[in-house]
Amino acid sequence: MNERKVRALLIVLPVLAMSCGLIGPPPATPDESAVQTQVAQNVAATLTALPTATELPPSPTYTPVPPTDTPVPSKPTSTPAPLPTATPAPVPSSYVVEEERVLGRYTVQMWRNTADDAWSFDNIATISAGGQTLVQVEMVSGLGDLTGGDVTGEGHPDVIIETFTGGAHCCFSTIVYDLGPALTKVLQMPESNCGGRFENLDGDSVFEFVTCDDLFAYVYCPYASSPAVQVIFQYASGVDYVPASPSFAHLYTEAVATHTEAAEAAQPGELGEWDGTAKCAVLPLMLDYLYMGQADRAWDALSRLYDYPDRSLFWAEVVQAVTDSPLYVAAGPAPPVSLPSYYMLQLLTNCGPEWRYIGLLGEGQAACDPAVPHRDVYWLDAQMRAIGLLDEGEGLELTPEGCTTNCRLDVVRLEGGGRLGSIRLDTTVGFPGAVYRVNGVESARWRMRGDLTWERVSP
Repeated sequence: MNERKVRALLIVLPVLAMSCGLIGPPPATPDESAVQTQVAQNVAATLTALPTATELPPSPTYTPVPPTDTPVPSKPTSTPAPLPTATPAPVPSSYVVEEERVLGRYTVQMWRNTADDAWSFDNIATISAGGQTLVQVEMVSGLGDLTGGDVTGEGHPDVIIETFTGGAHCCFSTIVYDLGPALTKVLQMPESNCGGRFENLDGDSVFEFVTCDDLFAYVYCPYASSPAVQVIFQYASGVDYVPASPSFAHLYTEAVATHTEAAEAAQPGELGEWDGTAKCAVLPLMLDYLYMGQADRAWDALSRLYDYPDRSLFWAEVVQAVTDSPLYVAAGPAPPVSLPSYYMLQLLTNCGPEWRYIGLLGEGQAACDPAVPHRDVYWLDAQMRAIGLLDEGEGLELTPEGCTTNCRLDVVRLEGGGRLGSIRLDTTVGFPGAVYRVNGVESARWRMRGDLTWERVSP
C-alpha cells in the first residue's frame, strides 16, 4: 500500500474509532460502493434546497437573567493558510492527467491514480503557471461544476476543488482559488461531515457558499441523530469567503418550523441521547436561531422545551461550542444565564451502578442529588485534551470495568492498550476542587469555571 493510501487510512480510522466508542460495536468496513452511497445520502439529507425567502415572525420580548461576573470566552481569530512558496513534490508516477483546463495563464489539471488498489477519490488537482506547479491538492473527488466561472465577482476565473477522505460520512472540504494576477485562495472549508454548494442567493453577481456545521456530531447522541445546522458563507471582496448566515436569516424559516414541531413532540432519549434527555430534539431548533443571529429566541426555545436540571449547563456548552466554530458569526451577544462561579468535578460511581458519570457540582450541592448536572467520560476526555492533560494517542478509561467503588480514570494508549497514568478529580481540597494528572509525578492543577473555561491554579 503506498504512502498516500496509508495517510488516508490514518485520517479515516480515528473518526470511525471515535464513533464506535460512543455508540457501540464497530460497523463492518464498507466497500467503496457502500461508502459512496452513504456519502450521497448524507449530502442530500443535509444540504436540501433552500426555501423561498419569507419573513420570520417578530421576536418575542425577552428579559435576560442578570449576568454573572464570569467572562464569556472570545471567538478566536484565524489566519488564512499561506500559499505554497516552493514547487510541490512531483505527482507520483501512477497518476495520469485525466482532465486539463487552460484558464488564462493558469493550467488546471486533474490527475487520476491508475494503481490497482486506487480509490475513485484518490486523485490530485494541480494549478500551474509558467511551467511551475503552484498548488497541489490530494484526495480530490472532483472539480466543482462552476470551475472556470467567476463565483467571486472579481472578474477572474475560479477553481473549485472538492476533497473527500473516504470515510463512511466524513470528511469533505471545498477549496477555491481565484485565478487573478496573483493566485489567491479565497475559501478552504474545514474537513467535516458536510459538503457544500455554490448558489447566488441574493441575485447579485457573487455566489454564496451553502454548507452545514456538524460541530455536535456524536456529542449528545449517535451521528444519525446529531444536528447539522445550515451555514451560509458570503464573499468579502478582496478578502475571502466569511460566515454570514445572519444576513440570510429569512432562509431558515422552513427549518425553524420543522424543528419546532419535532422539539415539541420529543420524548426523552428517543434520539439516542446517552443521558435520557431530549437534547438532540431541541438542539436543532436552538442552532437554527443561533446561526440566523437570534440568540434570544434560541434561549427562549430551550427554556420552553427543555425541562431538565442541566438546562443552564447545556446552554453554556452550546454557546461555547458555536462561538468557537469557524463557521459561526454572532449578530449580537447571547443572553446570559445564571451560572455558578465554578463547578467541582466529581466521579459519581459511588452513587450506584447506573451513575458512571462525571458530576458538575455547584457549591454545597450533594454529589448523588438527581439534580446534579453530569456528563460522561468521553466529555471529560475532550476537556482533558483541551487543557493538555491528554496527548495525541491517549484516552480516558473508567476502570476496573463495572466498578462502583475504588474506580479510577486511567490514561491509556488508544492503540495497543496499556495504562500510562491517571486523571484525578480531587475534592478533598474543598470547593471547587482540582483536576490533575499523575504519571508518577503530578501535573499542574486545574479547575473549571462556570462558563466551562479552565483556570490553572498551580504551576
